[in-house]
Amino acid sequence: MSSTAATYPLISIIVPVYNAATYLERCFRCLREQSYPTLEFVLVDDGSTDKSGEMCDQIATKDGRFKVFHIKNGGASLARKYGLERAKGEFVSFMDCDDCVDSRYIEQLFELIQTYGTNISACRVQRIFKESEIPTQIEGEQGLLQFEKLMPRFFKYEFWGFPAKLYNREIFHNAKFPTATLSEDYYVMAQLFLQEGNMAYTDAPLYYYEYHEGSLSHLAISKRAFEEFENVKAVYEMMQARAPQYASMALSNVVETCVKLLSMNHRESSQKYKEFATPLRQFLRSHIIEILRTNAIYWKLKVLAMRWGIF
Repeated sequence: MSSTAATYPLISIIVPVYNAATYLERCFRCLREQSYPTLEFVLVDDGSTDKSGEMCDQIATKDGRFKVFHIKNGGASLARKYGLERAKGEFVSFMDCDDCVDSRYIEQLFELIQTYGTNISACRVQRIFKESEIPTQIEGEQGLLQFEKLMPRFFKYEFWGFPAKLYNREIFHNAKFPTATLSEDYYVMAQLFLQEGNMAYTDAPLYYYEYHEGSLSHLAISKRAFEEFENVKAVYEMMQARAPQYASMALSNVVETCVKLLSMNHRESSQKYKEFATPLRQFLRSHIIEILRTNAIYWKLKVLAMRWGIF
C-alpha cells in the first residue's frame, strides 16, 4: 500500500485460541505478514490446557499489536464475542487459530468496502489439507452481492461463519448473540444480512480452512449438539417475520438439522437425550405439510422428515 499507516483506520483481527499450539506459529506469522498497515490482533485464550496461552503471551511481548486475554473455557463463539467487546478497531475481522490467510487478506477486504460502500466484505474460503496447498498467486472477480443474490447463497451454506469477512464494527451494535453456541454464527449473520442488505465480495481465496480431525464438524451427539436446532429454528422464524420469501430456504436448514441430530441420536440407541430430541420431532410433525409442499426441500429429506416426525 502506497500511503502511510495513519491514513487507514484501525482494524482488529479477533482470534479465539484453544489448545492450538501446533498451529499458532503459523497463525502468528499470517497475522504479522498482513500488508494492511494499521492493525491490532486480539487473541482470546479460551481456557487452553496446552502451551497456547503461554505462546500468546510470548508473541505479545515481541509485537505490541498483539493483545491477549485469558478466559474460562466457553467455546469459540463466546470467545469471539469477548474479543469483539474488547477490540479497539473501527473495523473488525475474525480468524480461527488453526486456519491461515493470504498476506493481502485485510487489505483486499478493506478495499472492497471502500469500493462498494458496504459495511461488510468477504472473500472465498478455500479448503486445504496441508499448508503446501496454499496458492502463491491469487486472482478473482469482485462485485456487489445484493440481497436477492446474497440470501439464496447464504441458505446454501455460504457466508455462515464470522471469518473470511471484514465488518464495520458499528453493525454489531444491534445484533443479538444467542445463548446457544452451535450455529450461532448463522444466527448472527442472518441478522446482519437482513440489516445491511448487501455485501462486497471477491471470489479470490484469501482465507484457508485446514481440514483436520479436531474440527467442529466431527462433533458427536451430546446435549450441546442440540443447541444447533435452537439457532436454525430462530433464523427460520426471523425470515418468516422479516423476509418471508426466504422462509422455505430457512425451513430446509431446520429440517436438515433435525434429521441429522435425530439420526445421530438413534444410532446411539440411548434414551439419554430424549428430552432434547422431543422438540425436534414436534417441529417436524407440526410443519410436515409445509415441508411436503415446498420445493426448497429435496424429496429424500422430506421422507426422512416424515420418518422422524410422524412415525
